[in-house]
Amino acid sequence: MKDVSFYDIVIAKKDQKIVSADAWIYDQLGSYAQKPMNELIAVEDMDIYLNNIKNCDGNWYPSKLLCPDTMYYTYMKAAVENEDFIRLTIINAADLLNAHSSLMRTINIFQAQLDMYEDVYFVYTPGEESVSVFNTEVSDFQSRVYTLDEFEKVLLSRAKGDQIDSVKGFITQVKSGVGRSTTTVKGNLLNDDSDVTHTVLDESFVFYDKDTKGVVGHIQLLRSSGAVKINSIKHDSMTGLLEKSDILRIAKERIDDRRLEGTALAIIDIDFFKSVNDTFGHQFGDEVIKRTASIISNEIGTDGISGRFGGDEFLVLLYDIKSEKELRVKLKGIKNKVTSTFPDKGIDKDNPLSVSIGAAVFPKDAENYDDLFELTDHCLYLAKEKGRNRYIIYTPEKHGTLEEIRRKQQNVRKFNERDNSYGDVIVKMFNMALHDKDSTIEQYMSEFAEAFDLQNVMLFVGEPFKHRYSAGSKAIDDKVATDFLIKILDSPELDKYFALDNFVVINRLETLPPFAHKLKEFLTKRETYSVIYIKFFDKDNRKCVFIISSVGKSTMWNQTHFRYYRAFIDLLSLHSLG
Repeated sequence: MKDVSFYDIVIAKKDQKIVSADAWIYDQLGSYAQKPMNELIAVEDMDIYLNNIKNCDGNWYPSKLLCPDTMYYTYMKAAVENEDFIRLTIINAADLLNAHSSLMRTINIFQAQLDMYEDVYFVYTPGEESVSVFNTEVSDFQSRVYTLDEFEKVLLSRAKGDQIDSVKGFITQVKSGVGRSTTTVKGNLLNDDSDVTHTVLDESFVFYDKDTKGVVGHIQLLRSSGAVKINSIKHDSMTGLLEKSDILRIAKERIDDRRLEGTALAIIDIDFFKSVNDTFGHQFGDEVIKRTASIISNEIGTDGISGRFGGDEFLVLLYDIKSEKELRVKLKGIKNKVTSTFPDKGIDKDNPLSVSIGAAVFPKDAENYDDLFELTDHCLYLAKEKGRNRYIIYTPEKHGTLEEIRRKQQNVRKFNERDNSYGDVIVKMFNMALHDKDSTIEQYMSEFAEAFDLQNVMLFVGEPFKHRYSAGSKAIDDKVATDFLIKILDSPELDKYFALDNFVVINRLETLPPFAHKLKEFLTKRETYSVIYIKFFDKDNRKCVFIISSVGKSTMWNQTHFRYYRAFIDLLSLHSLG
């Protein structure tokens, strides 16, 4: 792990002049070292700086330090040196971030090593009488912090006869904190695998630093050959997370078989990932998946396990969740870290990449895995429906019971379900249009825009034309815009604009005729550079116009999608749209 350097500055209380400082501080400040400290703090941080100088309570706070050639993002704390002076201790925030990244890499390396074998790793901290246990997917107990007595009970839960004395002897050795020992117990203390012949308990006393000591250890399972069995769990080659089959198996085992309370399930989906691929290329899309997976893994740490569910979707298990607040912290950390990692790689250059997350907890929310997954998936759908870049945790008061959700889904079914093709989406819409009287045009349009990752779709019904609905990730539905377009649609020159065709594709605004300068000017101001114009008639032979537009970038429309667009228009024409 990279070291973090702490730098000291001693200032006078009366005028805040720098009395002494470490060499690095003088090197960075140069001539600024002659200034009082309060002139070296960014204006927006001044209040918190002055408050901490006043209190001198030793609490860390963020502050930007002004130097001649640059500005450093730092953390500072103030303490009383004596009656005349104050000591400021400063950490460079960049160094702190680098150290954190280095630490996370080290943790991931150790975790990868543990994952290669059936191995439970633990750390005993004597002063706190706590045992932190990691990587317990092969065992009947879970990763979390135990007291030493609780840890002993866990190991004894499967022990019989001579095994009991062996386990107690091992715990005594751990308590003593002296040297290193290995205890081999005949039989399997971790799970029901009958092929296991022995359980090996190792522990070793360690000094972490001059003030901290403890015991580290691990537990291994041996087969008749005496070799440790390599873990059969498969990892996704791109992300290093568990493959779909294994994350599902582990989830079902924890919930349906082991009935481990506080197991939270979360589904994480990268928003508008198809647009990311189309805009930045598949190589960058792969990098997004890898880095998002790394963020998920780092934020979860040893409190759970994660897998790649397919494409740009991830499934996460969190252990021993005791409150919604605890779950919220984890999900918020993942969401915020993704947006800060890709600040300008979202649906357009002005938006960050984001994720949508749905979550629910066993047994609070459901009694089995299938029901819990259904609630989690519903919350993910709600997160997307409400605008994405958010997490939604299931609560029956807000979202209804499972039975109510199922009834609602039967009446207002999702069309763009996981792994559906574009053709499947359109077929399901036709099925709803023909057989479900509760479905709505607004619902069709929203789902159509989501299925094809469209930024703006608009429906106008005439004559004279009226704006019926807009949908999409950048839906245009303000009155100024719709009134202008209605004026164009009602114009006698409309057919000149679109060359008397019912399906007009405009990849670039330059292809519009010269007299359409007002329309081009309007679209340019709206950053709408590519348009598809479709004219059709509804069930009552009423003229209608459907507009698909790309906002923020020019788009070379995918011609293979045109048959689906036409099919969607055929669906709309089955309805009375007035």
